[in-house]
Amino acid sequence: MKIFITGATGNVGAETIRILSQQYPEAAIVAGVRSLQKEHDFPANVQTAAFDVLDPKTFNSLQGAEKLFLVRPPQLSQPKHDILPLLQFARSAGVRHVVFLSLLGVQFNFFAPHHKIEQYIRQLGFRFTFLRPSFFMQNLVTTHRADIRDRHQILLPAGKGRTSFIDVRDIAAVAAMVLGADRSVEPNYLDKAFDLTGSEALTYSEVAAILSEVLATPITYRAASIREFSQHMADQGFPQEFTRVTIGIYSVARFGFAGKITPDLQQLLDREPISFCQFAADYRAEWQL
Repeated sequence: MKIFITGATGNVGAETIRILSQQYPEAAIVAGVRSLQKEHDFPANVQTAAFDVLDPKTFNSLQGAEKLFLVRPPQLSQPKHDILPLLQFARSAGVRHVVFLSLLGVQFNFFAPHHKIEQYIRQLGFRFTFLRPSFFMQNLVTTHRADIRDRHQILLPAGKGRTSFIDVRDIAAVAAMVLGADRSVEPNYLDKAFDLTGSEALTYSEVAAILSEVLATPITYRAASIREFSQHMADQGFPQEFTRVTIGIYSVARFGFAGKITPDLQQLLDREPISFCQFAADYRAEWQL
């Protein structure tokens, strides 16, 4: 069974590959990467293939794949232009099952690119599994790392809303389970959407308090306006389209719709989700100079 992984060097993709390679060594795992010249720290039993979601000339690397793990590059916000050509090619190439990393509450969020991508996957007739996670804990060690490490602050347009944060290691564990499933258990995951959350919903003030304790340094949360946040992101060099999508995601929290807690992850993995306190302890070094 050939499994093609997009977003292979990202948080979720890389962890999914690591788990897949350990738990399903018989699978032909292919990591799509933009450059074959760069060094990639993948397990020895993982193949690499040149792949760029915006370059149809690289789509041939999907030939022979039965399953596709689709991760939308965060800077891309026009699904018809950015993602649909890839899905059309995948369908013609024989991919039968798409596992898509979507977004919690996306069925009601018509402005999120994920909403349209889910529609395309259905319309093209794929068997599908939609993983709809809440906000990634790891965004605090990527997008917001410099703010926490250098400025000792979290500045976001999330208001006082709660968020049921999830660790990407948990998302990857579910993704690997679905992608590695054989025909006997695969029906448990086909044509279904799973809402993946942690087991607690925190405000960003509570997040700041936990980080303050773990880092032994006061970390503050400031609820920024959309205008202030946009300027803050621009000052750090983030693309405008990325910031626009990010604002939409944080708006879900600001309006009180990001605190939903579901049992899906615990039922799928038969264990509790990783807690925010555990995540903060595990990643402590990422915020230290």
